[in-house]
Amino acid sequence: MILSSLLLGACGSRVTDVPASSDTSKPADTSSPTPDRVAGSTSTVIGQATAGISPTFHADQALTTTDGSEVIVVGHDHCGSTTCSAIATSPLSSSLATTRWQTITLPNIGYQRVHGATILSNFAFANDHDGFALYTRYAHSSIATRLFATTDGGIRWHLIADPPQLSLEATFTSHALVSLTGNCSDREGALACSRYELMRISLSTDQRELNPLPVPTQPYPFLEQPSLAAQGSTVAVLADPTGPRTAYPRLYLSKHGDAPYADLVRPALVGVTACTLVIRKPALWATCPTGMMISDLHAATLTGTFTQFWERSGTFGDDSLAPISAEDAYRLVTNQSETSAALQLTTNGGRQFHTVAAVNPPQFAIGGSSLCFVSLRAGFLTVQSFTGHRLSPTLWGTTTAGQSWTKIFPPPGGQAS
Repeated sequence: MILSSLLLGACGSRVTDVPASSDTSKPADTSSPTPDRVAGSTSTVIGQATAGISPTFHADQALTTTDGSEVIVVGHDHCGSTTCSAIATSPLSSSLATTRWQTITLPNIGYQRVHGATILSNFAFANDHDGFALYTRYAHSSIATRLFATTDGGIRWHLIADPPQLSLEATFTSHALVSLTGNCSDREGALACSRYELMRISLSTDQRELNPLPVPTQPYPFLEQPSLAAQGSTVAVLADPTGPRTAYPRLYLSKHGDAPYADLVRPALVGVTACTLVIRKPALWATCPTGMMISDLHAATLTGTFTQFWERSGTFGDDSLAPISAEDAYRLVTNQSETSAALQLTTNGGRQFHTVAAVNPPQFAIGGSSLCFVSLRAGFLTVQSFTGHRLSPTLWGTTTAGQSWTKIFPPPGGQAS
């Protein structure tokens, strides 16, 4: 189970399994939803930066900032005699050239790997300064989360939340980081929640506000994966209970994440979970799993009715829909033989799509691709493929609406200086 669904605020952002460190022999702590054994004891983690990509750096996740001006590769590297989280970053020119790589090792961030525990991480960057890292640890019947934020490009990370309530998702508004927290527990592999709150953290003052969501009281905990999205000052939360059917999905809209909330019932989203929401004002896009298929939906306004315009099975990758504006979006569609894909564009909110380019290997991969466009011509495609016995990301970019692709990471010629 993945606790945090994909964030489209940063191209290529995804939840990644954190590789094991050298400490793998200790038994898991299952005594508390918020374990007291975590990596490090301070509220601030200061990274060590070195020029170039470290020869011992192993990549797990490749993404860009929201505007595509910076590339961030998340992975792990040696920290003395142990292994720790690390990121490799570089500015990205308009011609998709990386201009200055650096590797930042981050000791004592997240959770220490212990026997029987699974640790997931999700990184996202709004720009070349502001980013967050959300770590989730599953240990038998317990779940714990830690949310870190950086405002200097990844050198210094401040612990935002290590609370009894779980940090489920996070995203950026114009001037703040917003986190959706929940009073949740593990229930036989499902996330059972009884209440939610939005925590807003000012990026300039670090001031924090906590606002409860007016979720209706139910006689049972919600078994669900709620969704969070933001653009500008607008914040949207989708809560879709999948327990006994006594409630419809609800969409909550807010300015800056503060009360009051617009509370909208959304029957069109019944039966879906873990939707990925994307706000492109005045519209709202949603991609939602429905059993063996995925439903893509579009609402012309934030308070409007969702229209399901596409449902498919056998898709490849996690983010095959890439909204750009209220009406424009790209999508990837595989052929029947699953040997290539078509890059398709809609300019009318999903009512019609037309093919603009073919996507062939090595840009094509079954089950491991993530698509994001920052304009009608500029976009990014992350492909996960096996290198030896582990998945490794390759990041491609286009400035020609998919007519041609440039490899961004790994950089040509191997490690970059």
